[in-house]
Amino acid sequence: MLGLTPDELLTTTRTVRKRLDFDRAVSRELISDCLEVAFQAPNGSNMNTWRWLVIDDPAKVAAAAGIYNGGLDDYIASLGDAVGANYSGARVPRSEQIGESVAYLRENMHRSPALLLPLFSGRSEGANVFFQASLWGSILQATWSFFLALRARGLGSAWTTGHLFREKEMAELLEIPSDGYTQVGLFPIAYTRGTEFKPAYRKPVSEVVGWNRFEA
Repeated sequence: MLGLTPDELLTTTRTVRKRLDFDRAVSRELISDCLEVAFQAPNGSNMNTWRWLVIDDPAKVAAAAGIYNGGLDDYIASLGDAVGANYSGARVPRSEQIGESVAYLRENMHRSPALLLPLFSGRSEGANVFFQASLWGSILQATWSFFLALRARGLGSAWTTGHLFREKEMAELLEIPSDGYTQVGLFPIAYTRGTEFKPAYRKPVSEVVGWNRFEA
């Protein structure tokens, strides 16, 4: 354990791409320890209807990485002219470095020691806002707790959702029931090269917080 204070853990847990150590093995025991921590996060009515798939077979990791890359290709194609300088994220500070790190992960995802794919039971298509929020709100907290548990142990991950453009392909690869579960994302698991990370750019509280009413 790194001995981080709670505030240090919460402010320095990053999406990590270029600093993932793809050459160092990660044990199933360590991943299971992180999941045990993650499962203490709240979930709707404490039903525990989630499922968690850990992919550590190299052939399946490579196949899942291929689906991820294909999904990102689909996403980029869907943007049309809204790419490069026209991309909405281009105005974010250091956006060019984000683009470089995404490209790096695309090139190396297949080398991940393991991947995590969380699932929640049910589908959100056609559901009202309450049920959509309940479904996603019953697994996102645990997923981020997994990231925190990794960080505390000198590991890292990256929050990716690109493969969801090809969700059915991933379901076929991992034998996920076609009508019963929703995939949340695909998260590489690896030790990090070095353990020193800094808080990232965020808009200040004064710009995004309203007190007692919405403030634009």
